[in-house]
Amino acid sequence: MLIDLETRNLRLRHPLVTAHGSTTHRHIIEITANDNGVQGQGEAAPLPGFGLESFEESLTALENWAKNPKRLPDSPAARSGATTAIENLEKAKSSTSPTNGKIAVQALIGSAEISSIESEVSDALEQGYLAIKMKVAATDTKTDIARIRRAAHLVRPHSALRLDANGGWSLDDALHVLSAIDSSDVDLVEEPTVNPLDWQKIREETGIKIGADEQLTNELQVHQLLQHGAAQTFVLKPSVIGGPSATRKIAELARRNGVNILISSFLDGPIALRSARDLAMELAPNEIHGLGTASLFVDKFPVDVVPSGGFLHRS
Repeated sequence: MLIDLETRNLRLRHPLVTAHGSTTHRHIIEITANDNGVQGQGEAAPLPGFGLESFEESLTALENWAKNPKRLPDSPAARSGATTAIENLEKAKSSTSPTNGKIAVQALIGSAEISSIESEVSDALEQGYLAIKMKVAATDTKTDIARIRRAAHLVRPHSALRLDANGGWSLDDALHVLSAIDSSDVDLVEEPTVNPLDWQKIREETGIKIGADEQLTNELQVHQLLQHGAAQTFVLKPSVIGGPSATRKIAELARRNGVNILISSFLDGPIALRSARDLAMELAPNEIHGLGTASLFVDKFPVDVVPSGGFLHRS
């Protein structure tokens, strides 16, 4: 098996502001695994602040793997990209065609200004999105409350509003913000604090469902979350947690424990988005997934990973 690596720089239309900082572009490594003329692709794209290796470390890990393909990279983003390329290579060898279909995806907004929130939510609703996720905890609690209330007013009853704090609130801040809004206005809040032991209290006091995301980086953490009943939803990012097979394993654990699953992008490029779309169709075809991110980029993505009417299509 021969492995080819190519780096790309993808630019976001507007900075995406989260509790981890502002993201303006994505450095990605596109991976092509070639075996006797048959190819499979994967993608690695670490993001600073999310507990992954650096871009340089990921590239080095993949370069070492290219020299010795029998030994997968240890670093998370590199390993995810490598295993995705291998699975796609095996699929190409088998010549099996995936089933056509579509999945619903959510819009993602991260502007801090109220005026921008209004325009972004309105645009998402006009485009037919059935769920809208808003980044929170990157500003003060007063502003967050105002942003959420304004978004909720625009969204209901047309779409579901989801929040993502990326672990940026303290327990007191999370309770303050989420108690100040109507729980019926919010479908889900992801990672309200960095400590999952807080989440049950937040759920009990606010009535809002909790989603785990960044905490799903290794099997031990997954089992701890399940043991404590910390989250009602697992938001699985295949490009972070080890690729398709690792995603399937966590999804099965979640199902056995009554936890819902969503598949999400890590501000991925087109290769990782396509793989995640296929996993979403396989594992949770009736959910609204976090894969509507292609439109956030200046760069033109293939049409099959660009949302149309709030859906991604495979044909």
